[in-house]
Amino acid sequence: MSEPMMAEELNGNKHINLKEKAEELRKKTLEMEEQVTENLNNLMSSTAENLDKAAEKMHETAEFFRERNVDAMKEDLSHAVKKNPAKALGGALLIGFLIGKILFR
Repeated sequence: MSEPMMAEELNGNKHINLKEKAEELRKKTLEMEEQVTENLNNLMSSTAENLDKAAEKMHETAEFFRERNVDAMKEDLSHAVKKNPAKALGGALLIGFLIGKILFR
């Protein structure tokens, strides 16, 4: 076999090898794209569910305040303090401490 033919054959093999590598790279790129798309879809779905839960909690809180007036809330608080005086005192101390920290910064 002559050298020009060997060089041509080598170039042909390199060309085929490059095509194979390019095809492998294309396949890997498509796989990565699919994985990224799937991950983003999962993240968006999870975020939407969490936002739905937060919206529901906000709605429940709004309904609670719509249904209550100040007198009813004072009565509920008074009942809770009478039922659990130690917890109420601890909560009051904690709230006082936090307010003090915020005000004297």
